[in-house]
Amino acid sequence: MSQLDRRRTLSLRQQWRVFDKQNSAPKSYLDLCGRMLQVGEFLLAHDVAKEGLKKHRSDRALSQRAAHALCKAGSPMMATKILEDLVSSGVRDVETQSLLASAYKDLCEYSTDPNNKNQYAELAIFRYKEAFSAQLDASESGEENLESQYYPCINVAFMHFVSHNLPKAHKYADFARQICRTIRERGEGSYWSQATEAEACLLLGEVDASLEAYSLAVGMPDAQPSHVASTRKQALQIASLYSDTSIREKVVGSFPVLGIVACSGHVIDNIGGDRRFPPEAEKIAKQRIEDALDEMGANCGYSSAACGTDILFLETMIERGGETHIFLPFAKDEFIETSVRRSGGDWVSRLEMVLDHATSVHYVTHEGYYGDDSLFTFCNQVMLGFAAMRGRGLDEDPRLLVFWDRKPGSVGGTGELVESWKSAFNEPVVIDANEVLTNLGSAKTTRVLDDLKTSSSSLSAFGESTAPSRSVKTMIFADVAAFSQITEELTSQFVAAFHGGVSEMIEKLPIGPSFVNTWGDSFFAVFDDLENALKLALGMRDYFTDGNWSEWLPHGNMDVRISMHAGPVYEEFDPILKKRNFFGTHVNQAARIEPIVLAGSVFVSETVAALISFGYDEYDFEYAGNLDLAKNYGTYPVYILQRKGYSDMEID
Repeated sequence: MSQLDRRRTLSLRQQWRVFDKQNSAPKSYLDLCGRMLQVGEFLLAHDVAKEGLKKHRSDRALSQRAAHALCKAGSPMMATKILEDLVSSGVRDVETQSLLASAYKDLCEYSTDPNNKNQYAELAIFRYKEAFSAQLDASESGEENLESQYYPCINVAFMHFVSHNLPKAHKYADFARQICRTIRERGEGSYWSQATEAEACLLLGEVDASLEAYSLAVGMPDAQPSHVASTRKQALQIASLYSDTSIREKVVGSFPVLGIVACSGHVIDNIGGDRRFPPEAEKIAKQRIEDALDEMGANCGYSSAACGTDILFLETMIERGGETHIFLPFAKDEFIETSVRRSGGDWVSRLEMVLDHATSVHYVTHEGYYGDDSLFTFCNQVMLGFAAMRGRGLDEDPRLLVFWDRKPGSVGGTGELVESWKSAFNEPVVIDANEVLTNLGSAKTTRVLDDLKTSSSSLSAFGESTAPSRSVKTMIFADVAAFSQITEELTSQFVAAFHGGVSEMIEKLPIGPSFVNTWGDSFFAVFDDLENALKLALGMRDYFTDGNWSEWLPHGNMDVRISMHAGPVYEEFDPILKKRNFFGTHVNQAARIEPIVLAGSVFVSETVAALISFGYDEYDFEYAGNLDLAKNYGTYPVYILQRKGYSDMEID
């Protein structure tokens, strides 16, 4: 992949920022969306298509593109809603039927409930067959389009294969292969036809022929990263169903990956401090980073931007032409003072350079540091979660690179991050800081704690204290959707049922919330940890959605809107409530998500989605879109929370 290709993502983001949303034709939206899909920017591609549909509501291609992007982003349930609406309106072309089938295929893969899995498989096969039959009918009428035939055909074969119906799998696989070979013999071959021929061979058990065909496909000029990722994912699913485990290993070796790497490590030593990463070690460390990234095939980097390891990593990724995604724990000016300027030299100007060249920059909070070291830990968790989310979309395991002396270190330091990573993913690649010092001729290696400078800024606070008390919390806001329909004489009974049911759920949690408040049909809770907040949010959703509320409402249905967000908030004495309460921009953000939630759903912020991606295997999410929050709070990415494997979802 060329450096120009690797930098395309940044260019596309810039194009979207200046895109003329008011006057652009559907084709302009489709072209930009298509280029984003090619480089794996699935969520952004969905937002482009969705924005285009606001101006061009009846454009079929934009609806298809929006659904396609959602599937690629790991949100097949949302995609089925778009596509089923299209089919219901009479749109039954091969593209729509195939995309809908693909969404059901993904739901079949993700589902853990056997009944749901079987039903999704049947729906996928039905839709693929509908698409395939439509093309065969067109062919008989003289409108042959082989390009549109092999896609549904090979996927019918795939679905029969995973359903263990080998005779039908082999029948359709052989048919798909013959179509692709005919296309190749005509000199009209493409990446997809070559990859389909490879998949057909794999389904037929012809492993060597399959590997050769896959290698030819990934080397073709029109092979795009997202295309290769999709092909790789399906090939691994097939290979995993063979009893011979060596087949999967061979398939893995046939495909390149994007090369997602998160990085962390020691900062440059303080002037006059003990030696752990002295300035004179920079050149050796840079070379070690370059060598490691070459070996890892890194093209997509995630890191903070402190002086030392972080900036060296980002500079090297930029030189490689790769993506760089930067995460700052608090306001830039204070980050410079705590983590960049500390060692003198030209680190501040180098920070500005990597920020200017970054594909994206994320702030855990735009507020100050205030001596809160937990923000460094939280920033690491969010950063690793974003890397995991990117890998999720491309079916690729991210890697972690660290420059480290293998000692525990301080809060938010490299040692803490390594332990978190190992518990969730794989062994990190470690550049040994002690070995670098040895090469410098150092006789002694001494651990030095990060000497973070506390900001002189302060905020006014509630209560007697003038210093802000701040910590990272998870917030839940909930509101009962049908509360206004309850008659006045039944209100007190409903409130008792509402509060009583939620109270029982809280009592069953291993660790309850730090704070709870209610007003009428609304609920607010603050948690020290994410796990128990997730349990309560989904428990509340099920309590209202699955319960029988006919005593209060004629139709018996009662839905709740629930929002979740995590971030640093202020804990202060509230003179009105006469007890501690929680305040700040992150409390406000959680509150502003709640009014836009679909009834019966839990919407979570991108921060929560990232945290779920990093170590919370029982939970999952789907992308809802880049949505406008209530009261003109701004536009933010929002996700729909659910349990892993769609185990709590019934098929309609």
